[in-house]
Amino acid sequence: MMDCVLRFSLTAIALVIASATTWAEPPLRAMERTREATATVVVFNRNDPDSEKIARYYADRRNIPPDHIVGLDCPLTEEIHRADYERTLATPLRKVLFANGWWKAEQRQGGVKETSVRFLALIRGIPLKIAPDPTCPPAAAVRGIPDLVAVRNDASVDSELAVLGIPEAKPGGLFPNPYFNRFTPALEDTIFPGILFPARLDGPDPVTVRRMIDDAILAEQRGLWGWAYVDARGITQGDYAEGDTWLRHLAASLRSFGVPVIFDNEPPTFQGNFPITDAALYFGWYSGQVDGPFADAAFRFVPGAVAVHLHSFSAATLRSASANWCGPLLDRGAAATLGNVYEPYLTLTACLDIFQNRLMAGFTLAESGYMSQRALSWMGVVIGDPLYRPYASWRKFHDPSESGATNWQAYRALVMAASGNVLDASPALREEAKRTGDSLFLEALGAAQSDNARPAEALESFREAEKLAKSTPIRIRLAREIVQALAALPKETPSLPTAQEAFLPPSTEPASSASSPVTEPATNLFSAPAPLPAPPLLPSLPP
Repeated sequence: MMDCVLRFSLTAIALVIASATTWAEPPLRAMERTREATATVVVFNRNDPDSEKIARYYADRRNIPPDHIVGLDCPLTEEIHRADYERTLATPLRKVLFANGWWKAEQRQGGVKETSVRFLALIRGIPLKIAPDPTCPPAAAVRGIPDLVAVRNDASVDSELAVLGIPEAKPGGLFPNPYFNRFTPALEDTIFPGILFPARLDGPDPVTVRRMIDDAILAEQRGLWGWAYVDARGITQGDYAEGDTWLRHLAASLRSFGVPVIFDNEPPTFQGNFPITDAALYFGWYSGQVDGPFADAAFRFVPGAVAVHLHSFSAATLRSASANWCGPLLDRGAAATLGNVYEPYLTLTACLDIFQNRLMAGFTLAESGYMSQRALSWMGVVIGDPLYRPYASWRKFHDPSESGATNWQAYRALVMAASGNVLDASPALREEAKRTGDSLFLEALGAAQSDNARPAEALESFREAEKLAKSTPIRIRLAREIVQALAALPKETPSLPTAQEAFLPPSTEPASSASSPVTEPATNLFSAPAPLPAPPLLPSLPP
């Protein structure tokens, strides 16, 4: 992307505790030691005191064997040179893996014959990216990859470590990912033993990282429930249509799994006054710096949320709560995200539809992240607990008639009873909305009808949902959705209420904790948005 992705009130006591990075025990159930935990190595930077604290905290939470915690003497900067990577990361880690018997060497080729570890948890303090080095000999050409791409030697540390056990992977060159688009657990014997799956427990500050660890475990135990917000750009052809195709597929797939989806298909990103509530998932593109509702430092995702914004430099730094995208999304409460440290080109970024599909299928964050990437030794990073399974609890069936079932669980059960077709679930969703008095069922139905070119049906659903809406942000959002449905009606449709007539004045009640506060006057919601400068898109692969 040129200079972006070329193509592609806490109490005072609580604040003191947080700033002192106190590691109190949260009220979470103890974890059983899983196969994946036994196959995980936790890597921290000995030169960063917080790094070791987080490493031991994480290993304790996940019940990872204590002897799987490895300290390395690394630079404290996020960006390092290739020589520093080889000297302080690659070489000592490779020695540890062999010395502990986790890797068994293939004598003839110098690679890995057997492995008992697959996952790396890279802890805040471990460098993030390897700067381009003009003195590094170019790697061998990769068939089908233009030389301009193949000879690049900048990369994320994480993606470089993924090929640490592959003898053919030369330092500083793109390596085709043999795990791309697979549907196979990482611990299966069919996966090449030299492949590692690093994910990074990193963020703007140590407190954020610890919260990410806790929220991931909490979401596994209670379930990740809430809205999915998908922000496409309305691109259907040309070099950049691939990104929008991922997002359209992703939205459709989420609906088929019983996740309520709000899908935006307009060129601008979500505007700052767009009310986002109960956000469990966010996927969007394309802006160089965090914007819209997410730019508000008070915005909060639900615990365990997965949030990804596609941009070439979304992970250029993870130490800031305001720069780029990954750091701010984590600061706002997300537990996991994906990003790029340098220009990746659109085709070689993570395929977001594959990523979310694998999460929904029950794979870990690390597995899902690497299944979605075509290239290793490249620019991508997976940020969050590598063993996080957001939908671990979703395998349990939730009967909508059961008193213990939440409305999110009831919604999913009704959609799945209709074979994953939201439109076919319409009668049941309407009945459940009437029984519970919750606008969720009708708003999610209306959103699906709208995205399937049924504006009259969507209008009816949104209006009925509006009568049930209990919070100001939700009423404001429904008013916007009503306006959009009105605009999509055929021209011969008789005159209907105007946007201003459809708007419900906001009450004085505060937004929910999972909502972004609505600060703009109501009248601004219906004025034409100020033109936004069109950011450069992620480039397609160069010829």
